Amino acid sequence: MKNFPAFVKSFLIVCCLGLLFSCQPEDEPVNKILSSDFIDGVLFLNHSDEGFAIQIPTSTSAKFFPSPSKNTFEIDESGEDFLELAPGLYWIDVVWENGIPVRETIPVYITKNKEEAIQTVSALKKMKTENAGYAIVLRHTNATVGEDIVTSPIPQWWKSCDSNVARQLNESGKNNAKKIGDAIRKLSIPVSASISSEFCRAVQTFENMALGVNIVQDRRLNHENESKKLVMWEDAFQVIKDNPKNDGIVVLVGHYNMYAENPYRTSIRPFNQSDGFLMRRLPTGELDFIGSIPIYMWDIFL
Repeated sequence: MKNFPAFVKSFLIVCCLGLLFSCQPEDEPVNKILSSDFIDGVLFLNHSDEGFAIQIPTSTSAKFFPSPSKNTFEIDESGEDFLELAPGLYWIDVVWENGIPVRETIPVYITKNKEEAIQTVSALKKMKTENAGYAIVLRHTNATVGEDIVTSPIPQWWKSCDSNVARQLNESGKNNAKKIGDAIRKLSIPVSASISSEFCRAVQTFENMALGVNIVQDRRLNHENESKKLVMWEDAFQVIKDNPKNDGIVVLVGHYNMYAENPYRTSIRPFNQSDGFLMRRLPTGELDFIGSIPIYMWDIFL
C-alpha cells in the first residue's frame, strides 16, 4: 500500500475494520425471568385458599416443567397457570430455547405474606455484611423421643439428655438443625451469640447446628413444663435486648410458648418445631419484626 495515496489507504483501513467487526458474533441474548415477583433468584407468590394465578414472563423464549428431583408441582409449559397449593417452597425447571443455559431450576416460595417473605430472604442473603442487631429466634427442632417427666425427682430434670426423663431430638430434628447450621455457614452469616433454653432438646439443636459459638443457657427461654409460664415472648425479646452485639447476629432457641400471645403470631403461624422468625434491634433499642422462617426456607440457600 506504500504507493497508494493517503486517502486511499485510509479508505482501505476503514473497510477492513468494518469487515472485521461485521464478522464478530452478535451479543448472545440474555435469559432473564422478567416477573416483578422474581427477586433474589426466588419467585414469590401470595397464597390464597381459593387458588392463585402464576405467570412467568421471560426475556427470551422458554418452557417450564416440574422439577424432577425436588418438591414441585405441575405447571403449563408457557409459565401461566392456576395453582391450588399449600404454602411452602417448591421448585420448577425453566428450559431456555437458545440453550444459554439449557436448563435452570428455580425456587417458588408460596406464602401468605409475600412482602415479609421477600424482606426476610433478602435480609438473610445480605447478612454476611449487614448483620447489626439481627436475631434469629427458633423453636427447637423436631423432638419426639421420650417425654417430659415433670414429677421426676431428678434435680433440674429438664436439663437431662435422657429420654426417660425429658423429651429429646429425633433424627429429623438433628437433620433440621444441621440444615439450619449449613445454611447459616453457606450464607457466611457471622454468629456472635447462641442463647438456648435450659432444656436438653434446645441445647441439642444448637449442638447439631454446629455454629462454633459457646452456647449460653437462659432460663427465660424455658418450656412451660419447667417455668409454668404459658406466655414468654416478652422474655424472649428481652433476651435479645440484653445482648446488644453489633459484630454478628444473635441466635435464640426456645419453645412454643414464645408464640403464645406473641404480637406477630399471625405472621409466624404455624410455629412448628424447627420453625423460627427474624427480628432486628433498632437504634432505639426496640425490636422490629422482619418475617417468619419456616424450616423449608433454609433450602433456598443450600
